[in-house]
Amino acid sequence: MPHESRVRQKPDSPSVLLNPRESAKLGTQNAILSGSSYDYHVPECEGWLSIKSVLAGSVTWEAAGRKFVLHENTFLILNDRQRYTMTMDSTQKATTFCLFFERGFVEDVYRGIVRPDEDLLDSPEPGRVARLGFYEKIESKPRPLFAKIKTIRRRFLSANPANHEFEDDFFAVARAMVREHQQTETARAKLPASRAATREELYKRLLRGRDCLLSSQSQRVRLQEASRAACLSPFHFHRSFTRLFGETPHAYLTRHRLERAAHLLKQSNLSVTEICLETGFESLGSFSSLFSRRFGLSPRDFRRPRAKK
Repeated sequence: MPHESRVRQKPDSPSVLLNPRESAKLGTQNAILSGSSYDYHVPECEGWLSIKSVLAGSVTWEAAGRKFVLHENTFLILNDRQRYTMTMDSTQKATTFCLFFERGFVEDVYRGIVRPDEDLLDSPEPGRVARLGFYEKIESKPRPLFAKIKTIRRRFLSANPANHEFEDDFFAVARAMVREHQQTETARAKLPASRAATREELYKRLLRGRDCLLSSQSQRVRLQEASRAACLSPFHFHRSFTRLFGETPHAYLTRHRLERAAHLLKQSNLSVTEICLETGFESLGSFSSLFSRRFGLSPRDFRRPRAKK
């Protein structure tokens, strides 16, 4: 039986809480939590539907027996009532930016998208709606959802943010979440299995393998490790991964490492050698060659400010 939630109205309080001190308020209203640290730990707790994003450094979330290591410009959706821990432990300061949703808020947006206007006119109150279950997986730019998160972040950092604008932002984010959730059916259809239940299970396993790759951007990872995380044989994982994502696991991981390196070259003070090691490349020569092939410039030239025409 699905869990149920009810939308609550709170006309006497801000529509969106900004860095609330009382965690008990999370889940009762939409909220934004952001912070930076070198060393910080949240012990296991039961959470609310939320988006965890990392704008600098690396942060680890552990949930449902899985480890999600998020780097710069990546995010993770954790479902309502999911138990998790969060750990910052790095020589580089990490910055998180997290959106927490009022219970029932995203479900009401989903209801407004999938149900016809006639039904909504007959039943204007959200009432009880089944709790949505999102795929818990690492995602990164340039997804539309991440662009909306960055927009909220810029507004959050402004001198005098208007609370009513955050309310509009949360509706926009919820719509993007629902649309991306609906698009997973198109992605699953790429898989060759004839039964829908088989495609669903294979899709989930491939996501676990992909999360293993993305969580290992700072260290060496073998295909066998990713396939083991997916509970698939190496060949089955390699073949199905390539079909689903359009790249081999090795090419997929290399591309993400190079994109992260490009971001660090522009946004950090780390040396080229430090960035090479931070993004999981063991040889500076190999890193420079691959980087030049992808971006048309060496890492040092990519970092150097371009002369204005």
